[in-house]
Amino acid sequence: MAREINLIVVHCADTPDGRPQTVADIDAWHRARGFHRSPRFKTAFNPSLTSIGYHYVIYVDGTVHTGRHPDEVGAHAVGHNHDSLGICLLGQSRYTAAQWDALRNLVNDLLIEHGGKQTTVCGHRDLPNVHKECPGFDVDTWRAAGMVAEAAHLLTA
Repeated sequence: MAREINLIVVHCADTPDGRPQTVADIDAWHRARGFHRSPRFKTAFNPSLTSIGYHYVIYVDGTVHTGRHPDEVGAHAVGHNHDSLGICLLGQSRYTAAQWDALRNLVNDLLIEHGGKQTTVCGHRDLPNVHKECPGFDVDTWRAAGMVAEAAHLLTA
């Protein structure tokens, strides 16, 4: 890893809870907003994704898909992209058990890889000047509860 990572930012896609979407969908949304990836990275890593701002996307089924390369500066948290990684959960505020498991595992893996307690984990909404509920749950509360989802944020069939 060439970049120093001090921050892991959790986002939501602001799509209907439980609705399947793909990294290609997010890439199209970000392209429409004028985002673009570094040519150096997009040639060698996920070349079909020209604009996605996130590093990881967690699908409804719990699979983790890559967007930008971890060494590539993201486009997900204005003023914080240079030293952060962005994780996006598909949905708004209620996520499947598989998504919660994947988020816990991914965050734990990233903390181990990037310095543990020296790395901050937060929700997008916790950053300065963010005026939206992204993700639709409090990341600090989730972490304090042992990375277990509150019942109100668990999507059941």
